[in-house]
Amino acid sequence: MLKIRSFAGYELQKAKSNSPEDLFNRSEVIYTYHGKDRSFELLYVRYLEEQLPDLTEQLTMENGEQLAVKDIAALACLLQADGYLERRKVYINDQHQFSDLFQNLDWNKVKKICVKLKHSSNPEESLL
Repeated sequence: MLKIRSFAGYELQKAKSNSPEDLFNRSEVIYTYHGKDRSFELLYVRYLEEQLPDLTEQLTMENGEQLAVKDIAALACLLQADGYLERRKVYINDQHQFSDLFQNLDWNKVKKICVKLKHSSNPEESLL
């Protein structure tokens, strides 16, 4: 059973002046799978999410709050393909591979996870 404990996304900042890090986003999920605590990181070129303007409607919660792609990208990986459950880190730089993460994604499930994790006073209650 997959239990999502937390998720977040980050825009990377330059560590050095000649570093390309500011072109990337990192999306992370902490979860429990078959009783073991695990983490999953997705690193991707920020440009890829700019190529998916049609996600805006799906990323809008019922209360009008807007989710960010970087916050849910790793979550989409885990929900879409079991193969990611055994991996710790993934790098995506291909537009088709990135857009496939959001094809046929159960947006109601994503929103339900978001609501449970954000509005629960006890994190253990928010696990699915």
